[in-house]
Amino acid sequence: MTIQTPPRPPVPGADRTSGTSLTVLYDGGCGVCRDTVRHLRRWDRDARMEFMPLQLAGTSGRPILERLAAEGHLGDEIHVVDEATGQVVAGGHAALALLDALPGGWLLRPWASLPPAAMAADVVYRVASRHRDRLAWLMGMPNEISCPVGQRTDPDKGR
Repeated sequence: MTIQTPPRPPVPGADRTSGTSLTVLYDGGCGVCRDTVRHLRRWDRDARMEFMPLQLAGTSGRPILERLAAEGHLGDEIHVVDEATGQVVAGGHAALALLDALPGGWLLRPWASLPPAAMAADVVYRVASRHRDRLAWLMGMPNEISCPVGQRTDPDKGR
């Protein structure tokens, strides 16, 4: 899993093709991701976010999303894209961007802009992503909700 701490530089020629401020790319095959998106949709009363399964980004007809899909790292972690500026953040930085976009999120903005907070967000995101199934269980999600991302098979296991 690659962890991207700083935001990517703006993509030249990036344009805004939707009326929302952020596009959230998540794994549509992951039950934990889908359940998280369900909650975010409910909390996003101002409709500032658009949610797109990462599996659709490559055929979206939106240059910045297609470029990200072609790079091949979308499945590593959640990505938040601001197509108006071309800024892309992933992992813990994406989580902070989502919190900032939610009602009341501006309260966290001064704290989230501090470098230690961004590093902490990345650490928390990495730990949470490694333990998705346990978190799903703790949050009372059904057993069939799981996330295939990051689940590796050990070739030496069973020898």
